[in-house]
Amino acid sequence: MAIVFAHGWGFDHHLWDRVRAQLRGTHCIETVDFGFLGTPHLPSIDTDEAVIAVGHSLGACWWLTQSPIAWQRLLIINGFPRFTECDGYAPAVAPRLLARMQTQFAREPAAVLAEFHTRCGTPPNAAHGAKPGDIARLGNGLQWLADWDGRAALARRAGDVHVLAGTADPIVPQAMAQMAFATLPADHVTWSDAPGHVLPLVAPDLCARWIENHLA
Repeated sequence: MAIVFAHGWGFDHHLWDRVRAQLRGTHCIETVDFGFLGTPHLPSIDTDEAVIAVGHSLGACWWLTQSPIAWQRLLIINGFPRFTECDGYAPAVAPRLLARMQTQFAREPAAVLAEFHTRCGTPPNAAHGAKPGDIARLGNGLQWLADWDGRAALARRAGDVHVLAGTADPIVPQAMAQMAFATLPADHVTWSDAPGHVLPLVAPDLCARWIENHLA
């Protein structure tokens, strides 16, 4: 069995370091890196190996819409199948707000990234928070947030998807998460009162225990 992690916008594979350190067992553990803050990386996974996919925020949407790696089960943390509102999908992020962020990012990328980390509740000593980032890749990532829609895949694979969501998530508020994952069985959604949008950083022990509970 392989556990493969994918991070969200504005972060890198180090988002998962403290979670990975707490996972027990002899599982193969790999990470995807979109290159927002460093070198992009897509791990090579044996096609005969069962994959437990773990996605934070945008990383969850990537697993549903873009991943070339086939997965047996998807574990979503602070995530969504689609980021912006559209017909039949609300409440979510208004497209105009994301468009405004894209415009501001084109002018002041470092300031927008820093503001985003602050809004997420990223711990100030997180190493990735100090990196300037790859502006082109970060810009692409904002467009992914506008374009990707994994609702159809989520509906098809509802029985294979589990969600850890935050009641105090400023990026994916509780009402958005409840709406986005309404098609899942009720017991496939777990709620945490830990603050912020980065549970892998602020509550790594919780994330690790939750992942281990879904490895069977």
